[in-house]
Amino acid sequence: MDIELRLLRSFVALHEVGSVSRAAERMACTQAAMSMRLKQIETEIGAPLFLRHPGGLVPTPRGTTLYSHAVAVLSAYDEMLTQVRTRPQRDRLRLGMPDDYALGWLPGLIADLGPAFERLEIELVCDLSANLVAAIDRRDIDLALVTTDSPPARTRTTVELPLVWLTSGTATGPEVTLAAYPAACVFRNAMTRTLDAAGLSWRVGVQSRGQAGIFAAVRSGRVVSAVVAGTGPGDLTEIASAPGRPAQPPGPQPRVLSEGATRRTERAATALADRLLSRTRP
Repeated sequence: MDIELRLLRSFVALHEVGSVSRAAERMACTQAAMSMRLKQIETEIGAPLFLRHPGGLVPTPRGTTLYSHAVAVLSAYDEMLTQVRTRPQRDRLRLGMPDDYALGWLPGLIADLGPAFERLEIELVCDLSANLVAAIDRRDIDLALVTTDSPPARTRTTVELPLVWLTSGTATGPEVTLAAYPAACVFRNAMTRTLDAAGLSWRVGVQSRGQAGIFAAVRSGRVVSAVVAGTGPGDLTEIASAPGRPAQPPGPQPRVLSEGATRRTERAATALADRLLSRTRP
């Protein structure tokens, strides 16, 4: 009996995701090809490795035994290649986060990784949270830090963070003028709800889909905005509250998401998420 590594990796993917379609996505092949690979390996083994149920694949006892050995074999194989390669193998991590999170947290986050960073290749995608959630659903990125009103699918970890006002220190007047992201933005909703609850008049003076536009508007001295504490640029002022600027409730909640990653990338994503959350807990 001689089982190809490709078949073994396909079996491991099937065991871990419990679905032919999702395993095919992970292995970058068609569902028909994945079904054929499963048939081939079951033929080699001489017994069924999964039971088919409406909810997905359930491993048989023989499938569970094979999985434990397959993971060990593939780990040993990968380790062998790592040791003999002249160029070290690196874990590719496709990471998504909004611009302001990248500005406030990414430098320290990379520094915190220490020697582990030498094994990482990070592909950073900065975008609005809604777009990053869609990118997770398309498997375009492995890990995202987003801010949403409700937990998206595949939420891995949540943490509440303080929300503060961002100002140049000169904005005054009876009406609070805001620089805000589009209407669905959590930060925008938090500002307007806080001002409404305090009975204060407000208007959106500048709307931008990008962080650079928001920060540039605040620098004018005519508008204020909201950010997670610690993510504002150094030349602007973060304040929890002030006359005409009532304190905003805790939140929003960044959510770390991951789906469809390889085992190696999954380990890197988990380590990165742990470091990020340790830095951002108030």
